[in-house]
Amino acid sequence: MWLKSYLSFGPDRPVWALFADALFALRVPLSERNVDPEIRMNIFLQTWHSYTNNTQIPDLKILTDTAKKFGLRIEGIAFLRGVIRQMPIWYHKEADPTIRTLNHTQASQCLKKKHAVRNVGDAEALANMLRNSQHTMENNCMCEQCTHLRTNLHCEHPQGCMKQALKLINTLPPKWDPRSVLPEDYQRKPRETEPDWIIFDNRVTTNGTLADIFRLFTDPKVTPVNTLPDLKIRAPEDADTGNIIVATNGSCYNNGEDNAHAGAGIYVGPDHQMNRSAKLPLYIGQSNQNGELVATKLAAELADP
Repeated sequence: MWLKSYLSFGPDRPVWALFADALFALRVPLSERNVDPEIRMNIFLQTWHSYTNNTQIPDLKILTDTAKKFGLRIEGIAFLRGVIRQMPIWYHKEADPTIRTLNHTQASQCLKKKHAVRNVGDAEALANMLRNSQHTMENNCMCEQCTHLRTNLHCEHPQGCMKQALKLINTLPPKWDPRSVLPEDYQRKPRETEPDWIIFDNRVTTNGTLADIFRLFTDPKVTPVNTLPDLKIRAPEDADTGNIIVATNGSCYNNGEDNAHAGAGIYVGPDHQMNRSAKLPLYIGQSNQNGELVATKLAAELADP
């Protein structure tokens, strides 16, 4: 439970977890002393290391040993864009290793100290300023946003800082890049039908907060991939997109008996979003004929929403 509480990022995070963060950040080996203390946010979200040997504070060692014992790591098919933006940008756990070379430039120091860039969302917002039609891509640009950065944040080179923020974002793989086309952009919640029916939800996006990106009991022999699955439903190039062929069927266990149980099925193709199987509600007569009728009705509704 300690590990779960420690990883519960958000306003309800226990105070002791904040102290643990500070202690992890304070006690680092010599190899990590060049990591700015102000951006040592969390050892499970970033690539810098704290002591994990016998010199570690006992309670913190229990925490890290538990994580190692039960195979804790970040894992998932896809994550909400809002969660992706909460990830620390500095020493991002899933970024290309070249992100480490971007941490100590003059522009990065300005991002940390004057722009207070801490997470992916901060860097993305600053990088997006490059797309402003009023911006001239020059350090002496006098557009409204550059003027704001010079006046209020005392940034001497807004253009350079925007470009550095873009470089940071560009080290992120597709799964962790908020600019990517994510499954949440095209996968939709299944339509609700009859109250007693359960429709399979094929969405793959992990919802929630940063706490929900972690998994236990992972397989150390399997390396998670950071590419995104393309789950868009596309018709074959030679298909008539105005028509669709649907196979329907109904079946019934103990057909004709008092304890009969009927079901309906729809099949369009492998992994097609319209594929369905459903049990008939008890208020409908339990027979294979009714199963076939229900399957046909459901197919018509799904094909013409």
